[in-house]
Amino acid sequence: MELKKIVLLSTGQPSVNPRIVKEADALSAAGHNVTVLYCFWIEWALAADIKLLKNVKWNHQLTGGSPSINKWKYFYTKARQKVNQLINKNLGNRFLFAERSQARCYDELLKAAKSIKADWYIGHNLGALSIAVKSATFHHAKCGFDFEDYHRGENNNIKEHNRIIHLEEKYVPHLQYISTSSSRITELTTKNFPSYKGNIVTLLNCFSLSQQPAFKSKSIEDNTLQLFWFSQTIGKNRGLEVLIEALNKINDQTIHLSLAGNRNEDFYQYLKKLASNIQNNIHFVGIIPSESLPSYCASFDIGLALETGFSINNSVTLSNKIFTYLLAGNAIIISETEMQKEFNDKYKIGEAYKINDSEELIKRILFYKNHYTLDQQRLHNYELANNEMNWEKEVTKLLDIIF
Repeated sequence: MELKKIVLLSTGQPSVNPRIVKEADALSAAGHNVTVLYCFWIEWALAADIKLLKNVKWNHQLTGGSPSINKWKYFYTKARQKVNQLINKNLGNRFLFAERSQARCYDELLKAAKSIKADWYIGHNLGALSIAVKSATFHHAKCGFDFEDYHRGENNNIKEHNRIIHLEEKYVPHLQYISTSSSRITELTTKNFPSYKGNIVTLLNCFSLSQQPAFKSKSIEDNTLQLFWFSQTIGKNRGLEVLIEALNKINDQTIHLSLAGNRNEDFYQYLKKLASNIQNNIHFVGIIPSESLPSYCASFDIGLALETGFSINNSVTLSNKIFTYLLAGNAIIISETEMQKEFNDKYKIGEAYKINDSEELIKRILFYKNHYTLDQQRLHNYELANNEMNWEKEVTKLLDIIF
């Protein structure tokens, strides 16, 4: 197999995008020369980036500055983006206003990408789509793009929606391949681009077996039920309100809930008030590094995937949560968004409930109070990850396309 030089592009940070990290790791492990070009996105991820990037085997470069590195560049690009967004809002998508509105450090990321002569340029969020195509065109190379999210369905702002469609229709036809994170996004993307001639592949958000902890059965003497939920931010529209309502109604002091993520203080106070009967049974554990999540999850009984379907994108995606829980051997309680219901119907990963139905959610939680039922589901999920839902198997789809 001929070794390639590959540039992965993101307008966000590696530690908030496990998918780009997994791709970079896999491509690098296959012997290819990989560079990840990325941009500052959020303050709390800086420390996580430092820890993550210490141990990677691929090249990486921050472009466009940050509040702590190359500050003047960061504040300049931030102000420039605001101006471009204002112009884009009033004058439309011409003259690269759409591209520069979508990506704070569009010019810096494009310059950095063009400075590296590679075989492949692969974009990992919408702001990087145009940069991947332009860099590949500049070097007569190939380009790909990852639809981890269905961008056309992310919000209802008409002008933003029009900008997204403009960018996709302008650049997607030039891609050699498209990857998506769910079968529904694949279906929608295929429908949106009926004349597209490149490859489209569904690449699920599975994790590496190297992160899978040993399976441990629950002790028969342990009468607690340990629930776990994580995200980058503990906030609204994530299904937590109906969960707290359900737990408060159950009012069982043997049921504990741990929440991991960056805590929004107003929402935290709201949840405490909502959990009047069970405040002492809700535990906020902070941000768990992505590489530590599977082993951390393994100490819990149930992983929660509570998406509310608040947007089309939220309804048709499969989050990292599900695949982390599978790897850890958690039973899963899952809300019936369009994609989550389809996935659960196919793989039987846990108990599903109708969105915002606290009474149905109560039944699903209490179902797992039975030790035998709980352990059977946990073992099923652990083996599903071990045999099928793992990154080692999933990434071969990508490797087959690129090489």
